[in-house]
Amino acid sequence: MRALGAAVLVLLCTTLIYGQNIEGKVTDQISGEVLIGAAIELNHQTKGSITTEKGLFQFQNLVPGLYEIQVSYLGYERYIEKNIWVKTGKTVYLNIQLARSNNEMDEVVVTANTEPLRDEIGNISITEEKINRYAATYYDPARLVLSSPDVMVTNDQNNQISVRGLSPELNVWRLEGVEIVNPNHLSNAGTFNDQPAATGGGVNILSAQMLDRSQFHIGAMDNSNNNAVAGLFDMDFRDGYAGDHQFTAQASLIGLDFSAEGSLKKGSQASYLANYRYSFTGLLGLMGVDFGGEVIGFQDLSFNVHLPLKNKASLNVFALGGLSSNEFKAKSPADVEIEKDKSDISYREKMGGIGGKYNLPLSNGYSIQLTSLFSSNSQTRNQTTFRDLVNVENRYNTENQVAIWSNRVEVKRNLGHNTFQLGSNFNHYDHQYQSTGTQVIDFSNQQSLLAPYLLWEYQPTTILSITAGGTYYLLNANSTMYNYDYRAAVSYKLGMMKMSVSAGKYSQVKQAYSNFTPRQAEAQYNLYTNGFIESYRYLASTETTIKKVNIQVEGFYYYFPSVSVIKRMTPPDHIIYTDKQSQAQTSGVSLRLQGMTPLFYYDMGGSLFNSTYEGEDLPYNLGHSFSASVGEKWFFNREGENRVLSANLKGMYQGGMYQPENDRLSPYGRIDIRISWAKNKKNTVRTWSLDIQNLTNRQNEAFQYYDSVTGQIEMNYQLGLLPILTYRIEF
Repeated sequence: MRALGAAVLVLLCTTLIYGQNIEGKVTDQISGEVLIGAAIELNHQTKGSITTEKGLFQFQNLVPGLYEIQVSYLGYERYIEKNIWVKTGKTVYLNIQLARSNNEMDEVVVTANTEPLRDEIGNISITEEKINRYAATYYDPARLVLSSPDVMVTNDQNNQISVRGLSPELNVWRLEGVEIVNPNHLSNAGTFNDQPAATGGGVNILSAQMLDRSQFHIGAMDNSNNNAVAGLFDMDFRDGYAGDHQFTAQASLIGLDFSAEGSLKKGSQASYLANYRYSFTGLLGLMGVDFGGEVIGFQDLSFNVHLPLKNKASLNVFALGGLSSNEFKAKSPADVEIEKDKSDISYREKMGGIGGKYNLPLSNGYSIQLTSLFSSNSQTRNQTTFRDLVNVENRYNTENQVAIWSNRVEVKRNLGHNTFQLGSNFNHYDHQYQSTGTQVIDFSNQQSLLAPYLLWEYQPTTILSITAGGTYYLLNANSTMYNYDYRAAVSYKLGMMKMSVSAGKYSQVKQAYSNFTPRQAEAQYNLYTNGFIESYRYLASTETTIKKVNIQVEGFYYYFPSVSVIKRMTPPDHIIYTDKQSQAQTSGVSLRLQGMTPLFYYDMGGSLFNSTYEGEDLPYNLGHSFSASVGEKWFFNREGENRVLSANLKGMYQGGMYQPENDRLSPYGRIDIRISWAKNKKNTVRTWSLDIQNLTNRQNEAFQYYDSVTGQIEMNYQLGLLPILTYRIEF
């Protein structure tokens, strides 16, 4: 049936051939040795290809669309990859690494990445194809993960998210396997009191066009993914195509986007990939979209250079940087309606990072990888509040700077039924915070973390897998502190069903704003003490496929024995903030259904959970979260071109958040839609698309605050209907 479906898709897509290719190289996963004579099968066709003496293969003159490749080689696990997106006039390059089989006579199938829609339990895949297919992602990886019912939106003006009732401040970003500062523009967007967030922002600095297959981990994580107690974004750059130069240009109501890739030298495997974006909101303002009277803009540049070296080694040099700002001007006294109207507010943010990754395959099943990355983020916010047009009521100016120097060394070894992974992270953190004006604060903190880890995977049969490992933490701050993690997981396959259980300890170094609940308080409450946030995570899951419907069920329990909780109380005459150590936990169950045919796909599910500390509800204890997405493609052929109409409808509904005074907001819900029309001509793809966020213009509550002008509690609302029209050309 799968072969028939692929054949139907090819028939529907049949048009003139314009030089679309799939090329690649097949090597041993650990040693890097090229595998000569590996069998390559494309879309279940009997006619395939074999790798050359250099391990290379090629499929030429393909019809644009989605493809599947299977790679087989004696003594190795069979490799399947299903999310290969072939565009008109472009070549896709695949670097395929095969793992040795435990039994050379067994036929083992390892799915490198299942259908583009389907995610593994506890992990959400992030690909350029998915980001372009789902509604209202705005090419932002953080907004894509809202397709999972276990991920909740906290404010649709930003991409800050909550995982299963946990605080967004606990999420961690990684790039190429090492920790990075918050890689988002406008980290103050949609936050309480307009203060910068620790892990979110208006839009991610990394464009989807720069990313390889990446993951957002929300469930069981092995010990290589340490120093994280909530969600973990694990982002990777893709290597540019080492052939002809390829370009993409995009214009939308948000701004402009350009990318380029190709070979650094003709005939060489060295390649580059670069992307630049310049964005604005002026056109949206003319269409009536309200951003609270603010003028918003941002731009960013990122690149990745891949350099093959001697002895099968390789070096990647990469960088990213972004600038963003928003401006708000005070209104005349006669036009002041709320407290914010009395202030001039200027916000500036800079973020940048540069790093390198060196990979060296060794003999006898060994490989070593070294990664180093320096990143920094600085925000300046100046606010002047006027009594009238001349007299100043108060000034509140802040400067916040965070820098991380992240390093990682990792050695892998395959030995029979066992795979060993030994590595260590070394991170140095530097945080500077200053406040001048009405309130004066001068704060600085530096700390270093050394975290060696060991991971062992044992697979005695093709149906049973056991993973165990440990991490030791050495934190050097004002004093030396120690900690450790231990984790284990067992997975068992029975036909089309897979069952897994895992348990372990998860720790994370405390950073600025990394408290368990949002510190919706004055600036001094954003300062922190050194140490670790500790938690215990227990998960049990099952997955099966019935008539092409993938069904996933997972029960989860996260326990935090001692966390910092900021609680805000409002007595009649003043506000009181309390900071104490409390026990916290979140538990629940999630269900997800996913399915895909060559033309039609759907993804739906729900999560029920309870997130509390000492019996009280945490702010993100939404109680329930439901999401659903459905899409389809239609193909229309005419002489000289192939046309594709795509549509995606996405909806979400979740409980309301709790406010500092324990007032619960109304439930949140919205419907998004995306419609795109692509024309595939010779060496060119032109696409018009329309994304509409909050199609029904539902008024969702964001947060409450006391307004000194109105003299009462006011409600701040999230975005209404937001249309984004985009034109994209690839050549």
